[in-house]
Amino acid sequence: MRILMVCEGDAENPEESFSGSTYSILRTLRSNGVEVATADAELYGPLRWLGALLTFTPNRRRWSVRYRLAPPAAALRTAVARRAIIRAHPRIEAILQIGATFRPQGRGAIPYYLYCDSNIQMAVRGSTTGFSQAAAMTAAEQRVVIGREREIYDGAAGIFTISDRLRRSFIEDFGMAADRVHAVRAGPNFDPAEIPGERASVTAPNILFVGTQFQRKGGDVLLEAFRSVRRSIPGARLTIIGPRDLAIADEGVDSLGHLRQDDPAARRRLLDAYAAAAVYCLPTRYEPFGISYLEAMYFGVPCIGTDTGAVPEMIIDGETGYLVPVDDAEALADRLVTVLRDPVLASRMGDAGRRRAREIFTWPAAVDRMLAVMRR
Repeated sequence: MRILMVCEGDAENPEESFSGSTYSILRTLRSNGVEVATADAELYGPLRWLGALLTFTPNRRRWSVRYRLAPPAAALRTAVARRAIIRAHPRIEAILQIGATFRPQGRGAIPYYLYCDSNIQMAVRGSTTGFSQAAAMTAAEQRVVIGREREIYDGAAGIFTISDRLRRSFIEDFGMAADRVHAVRAGPNFDPAEIPGERASVTAPNILFVGTQFQRKGGDVLLEAFRSVRRSIPGARLTIIGPRDLAIADEGVDSLGHLRQDDPAARRRLLDAYAAAAVYCLPTRYEPFGISYLEAMYFGVPCIGTDTGAVPEMIIDGETGYLVPVDDAEALADRLVTVLRDPVLASRMGDAGRRRAREIFTWPAAVDRMLAVMRR
């Protein structure tokens, strides 16, 4: 099979597209013997300036969302993707598009498939949190995006979703036939060979947080909870990875900044942080999926997250970790103390999480599900 993968950003670089998931899919497809060419539909140079100009608004957050989703920017990306598809046309049998922020035009009779981690209706539902993209859009703007996405979804030969929750949204919110939407899930965005076969004993009360968007991921809630944890466990430490410019003076908190996946030294620091964690905590307010939970689970680390989005598909409350309500720092602190004070419980949860991740959430399994649909 010969496939053209089209996405925003360079799929060949783990740091440049879709939080590294596009790179993981690409690598796994090629390991299956599939011939995959890639095309970047992002805007660069003069097109980037034009897209920014056409979507400008004084509110910086609204501007950022409009640059991604408003019709002028979508039209520019569609034109970029169209040129790439036409160039590749004689050599491909299918198109795999990541997301639905542009139309796959110029393909003739070649079928296209979508891999999605969210959709606009999920974002609208999550707008009450204030952190989804739809929260920065007017109702009229939302309707325009809903209409464009519906058109893209209707034309797809198949839709692959990162979660069961998202699959239900396509069926319930967009009226898609159930046999056209497939929950293929995801895996960790690093090579499983980088993970130690057995988890080393972790006795230090270390908490790990990984996420670039600190507020959306509930970093401020974790800091509040951590202050309470320190009163109960004075030696507790919190390591924060992801935010680029985060200044925190709290005792016991280490902020390592953004660790690029394409930098071997930075990647090693990230893997070492997972290995040294006694518990992984991401009290996110809005989360389409949350692959960092899976990465922690692969290291045998118990996870604490919020009961939102697809998080409960990964964290089984009381079995692989704990789920707490969004914005509940008191409940979060209680669960952190429970895990940190009970190494036997932490080890049992970590082992259960590792088994669950390896059985259900792998890129080879996700790609096998995609190929089964595409070949059929």
